Amino acid sequence: MNSYCFDYYKSDALAKTYEVTMVPMPNKEDWSVPDYVLDEIVLPPRYKRLVGRPKKRRKKDANEKITVNKNCCGRCGQEGHNRRTYTFF
Repeated sequence: MNSYCFDYYKSDALAKTYEVTMVPMPNKEDWSVPDYVLDEIVLPPRYKRLVGRPKKRRKKDANEKITVNKNCCGRCGQEGHNRRTYTFF
């Protein structure tokens, strides 16, 4: 098979990853935590980032035209109705 593949996707790279001896963490009682870390108070974040698209921050000038979209028929081009509500006479 002559397909191009990065070296880190090959099986020998996986074997090299786990050839180093891994020592498990000791019990939590055996941890050595410095005093300045224990004395530090961590507060939650001040605000929560909202989900979704952010609101526009730009405010329109008084002389800018406010556009209002009107329904326009795709068949006849007149305003006030659309293609679905168009009736044939």
